[in-house]
Amino acid sequence: MLGEEAACRYLKKKGWRMIAKNVRMGRDELDILAVSPDEQTLAIIEVRSTANEKRKPELTITKKKRTAMLRVAKKLVGLAKKHDCELRVDIVSVVLKAKNPHIVHFENAIPIGRPRKSL
Repeated sequence: MLGEEAACRYLKKKGWRMIAKNVRMGRDELDILAVSPDEQTLAIIEVRSTANEKRKPELTITKKKRTAMLRVAKKLVGLAKKHDCELRVDIVSVVLKAKNPHIVHFENAIPIGRPRKSL
């Protein structure tokens, strides 16, 4: 929870608009659904956090979690198209320090398969 709260504050300061948090979609859950400052991107944002300053939370994304996030993306692709937005999956890494968390935003961290153009 602390990591997600810190991630939301960080994203809001950067101009992102939060659409939803902690949404269950079948057996999967998305941490944050947000729109980029330019309103061109709908992002599924996975938040990873730790209190251990020697760890990199973004490295804890397993193959199973990647698959789950791509399932969520498939469910949201229609919403992105409806609003003429690109859909992508981002990761926000939060290392919880005493006063100021260290936050890194990895854009398009888990590529969503794009249909190939036919010749």
